[in-house]
Amino acid sequence: MRRSRKSKRRLNSLFMVLILTAMLMVSSTYAWFSANKEVALEGINAKVVAAEGLQISLDGESWSSKITINKDTLSQAVENKYKWPDALVPVSTVGESTSGNMNMFYGDVSADGTQLTNAAQESDDDTTKYIVFDLYFKNSSSKATDDLQLNAGTKVAINQLDGKNGTGLENTVRSAVVLYENTALMTDDGATIRKIAAGTPLVSMWEPNYNKHIAEVVKNDHDRIPSADTDFTTLGIKSAGEGTISDINVAADPSNEFLGPQKTIKTDATVGAATNMTAVDGATQLKLKQNCVMKARVYIWLEGQDPDCIDTASTGKSIDIVLGFTKPAADIGG
Repeated sequence: MRRSRKSKRRLNSLFMVLILTAMLMVSSTYAWFSANKEVALEGINAKVVAAEGLQISLDGESWSSKITINKDTLSQAVENKYKWPDALVPVSTVGESTSGNMNMFYGDVSADGTQLTNAAQESDDDTTKYIVFDLYFKNSSSKATDDLQLNAGTKVAINQLDGKNGTGLENTVRSAVVLYENTALMTDDGATIRKIAAGTPLVSMWEPNYNKHIAEVVKNDHDRIPSADTDFTTLGIKSAGEGTISDINVAADPSNEFLGPQKTIKTDATVGAATNMTAVDGATQLKLKQNCVMKARVYIWLEGQDPDCIDTASTGKSIDIVLGFTKPAADIGG
C-alpha cells in the first residue's frame, strides 16, 4: 500500500511536471515576448545612405549621401520629429497611416500567452516604443519620376552578448518608409522644406529574414512554421472603423477583423540587389519626383505578430541597421 501511495505521488508529481512543461512550450509558441516585453539594447546603430543622384537630409538644410542615425544626431537636427526609445517594445501594424504617421498598435499579453488584451493605437508621445524620424530626399533627375529602391547592402543584424550575430530577434525587425505626396523646390529653405504636407502618402514596409525562424518556433509552432526556411506572411494589427479593438488571438487568426496580412518587401538579412519599394497595397511603386525635395517618415520596430517574436529571442545586445536608397540608372540615349 505504501509503495502504491508513493508511486501515485511520484506519478502525480511527474504529471504536474509534464503539464508545466506543456504550458511553457505553448506560451513560447506565441508572439509578443509573452514574458519579456521590453528589449533594452545597449546600442542601436543605424545608417542611411543614398546612391548617386540622390541626397538625403534630417533637416532639409544639410545634405549628404550618408547619415549616421542615433539619438545624438537626431537631437541636433533642426525640427526633426524623431522618437528614439531606450528600449524597443513589440508593436504591430499593417501599414495604415494617418496624416503621414503610421498607425502602430500595442497591447498586454494574457497570462496564458494566447490573447493580446487592451490593444490600442500607440500615441505619438515620449513613450513611443519604436524608432521614427523625418528624412528628406533631394532628387536631381532628367525623368519626371524615379522609382525609389532599397539599395544593395541594406541590412539588419542583432549582436548577441557574446559578440556573435543572430538571436532570432533579427527575424522580427521591420522598417517602413512613409513617403509624403507633396514636394518642395530644391531652392527652398529648410523651414519651407520641413513644412512639406503629407497629402496622400504611400507606405512601403521592409521585412528582412522573412523566411528565417529559430528552432524553437519550428518545434513548437510546427503547423504554421514547418521548417526553418518557411515563407510566412505575418498578420499585423489594423484598425476597424470606429470600433474598439477587442482581444486578439496572437496565434494570428486570419478571420479576426483586427488582423490583416503584412504586405512587405521580403529579403534576406541583407538586400542583394536594388529592390523596388512597393507600397502596402501590393501594386503601387514609391516614386521620387523630378528635381524637387520630398519628405518621408522612417520607422524601425519589432513586429509583435511575427512568429519569432518570443521570449527566447530577446537576448540581443545591440541592433545594426543600414538603410540604403537608390533609383534606377538614367537611360543613356543612342
